[in-house]
Amino acid sequence: MPVTDAELQGSDKEGNKTEEYCIYCYENGEFKQPDITLQEMTDLCAGYMVEEGMDEAAARQILGNSLPQLKRWSSGAGVS
Repeated sequence: MPVTDAELQGSDKEGNKTEEYCIYCYENGEFKQPDITLQEMTDLCAGYMVEEGMDEAAARQILGNSLPQLKRWSSGAGVS
């Protein structure tokens, strides 16, 4: 997820913050779950969104519209 808040930004191999990926997915220039599929990521994120009080169908719709557009998924990296 592209982020501008430095506290949520992932980091490259040199430890520099990156706006391309968040800390939940990317650290030290590597994906934390390199083999996760788009469907698995959707399931994982939907679970967190439901825990925060969102309706599951609404969460899945948002994720279905947004996740495939993110660099990780649109570029083919991590797509299985």
